[in-house]
Amino acid sequence: MRKLIAGGLAAVIAVIAAIVLWPTPDRGLVLYTGLDYGPAVAAAFTKETGIKVSVVRLATGSLLARIVAQGGHPDWDLAWFDGATAAAALDQQHLLARNLPAPAGLTPTGQSMLSPDGAYIPTGFTLAGVFISDPTRLPTPPANWDDLTQPAYKGQVGMNDPSISGPTYPMLAGMLDNAGGWPQGQGFVQALKANGLHMFDKNDATLSALQAQAVSLAIVQSSAAVFFAAQHPGLRITVPSPAYVLPNVMVEATGLPAKRAAEAAKFMAFVMRPDIQTLRQTQGEADGEYWPITTNAPAPLPGLPDLSQTKTVTLDPALWGGLESTINAWFAKVITGT
Repeated sequence: MRKLIAGGLAAVIAVIAAIVLWPTPDRGLVLYTGLDYGPAVAAAFTKETGIKVSVVRLATGSLLARIVAQGGHPDWDLAWFDGATAAAALDQQHLLARNLPAPAGLTPTGQSMLSPDGAYIPTGFTLAGVFISDPTRLPTPPANWDDLTQPAYKGQVGMNDPSISGPTYPMLAGMLDNAGGWPQGQGFVQALKANGLHMFDKNDATLSALQAQAVSLAIVQSSAAVFFAAQHPGLRITVPSPAYVLPNVMVEATGLPAKRAAEAAKFMAFVMRPDIQTLRQTQGEADGEYWPITTNAPAPLPGLPDLSQTKTVTLDPALWGGLESTINAWFAKVITGT
């Protein structure tokens, strides 16, 4: 009997050892991307370098939630998404590596987007919110944020819910900043609600409401507005004054092994090459509608507004990133009623 038990234990131990020692497939770099061009860039990187990249394509809000949920045991190596404020919030939770190599050849605009502690790198930018409207229903568009509360736009305006749409929070932060900051800007957002503001989940739903004439003006990220307007001629895009810059950024999980960190650094440099930026523009669908921030980059795509005469503002990522959960909770309670 003892021999039988001993033999059984030996068999169990052998099975456990085989499982533990069995080689697991090398996934290479694991990239979480909230940007449409992420998979195409990863495929080009693997083809050129032989370094495998496993891509997980997620909506920005889901991507950020997954990173937070994994905490100190990340199942990712790099993440690429819109929003320096979100990156700063992750950094404040000690979830990101620091001292990442800054992209070479940054323009002054690109330099202004660098993280003070190197917790993220900027790879381009869009605008957090622009106005896209139907001229047949709204002959005179608003010129600035304050105009949105005027009677002429009562019940005519729609936007995304920032608790669902990740890139919408920087737009909300811009509204608050323009109205005096936090909490002073609460009154402006409440005035928007009183003027009949409509709320939708994400860009697609907000822009569909514009097309269906449920609203006459949508406030969405510039990339989404430009891409949608190209498919629906006759719509008008107005860049509000001021316009709030929304960097697309890349971050690295803290504690990567040296070899994996070196591969990540290669990928970060790769995505900023002129030919790969062209790939991002042509393979990026809406996300390809971004403004480059390096001196050797290709020109912005033809449909993008000219920002040379536009007042642009870059929010303090650490300040507004640290306020995101507080502001989103307030917005959900006071504005959406959830």
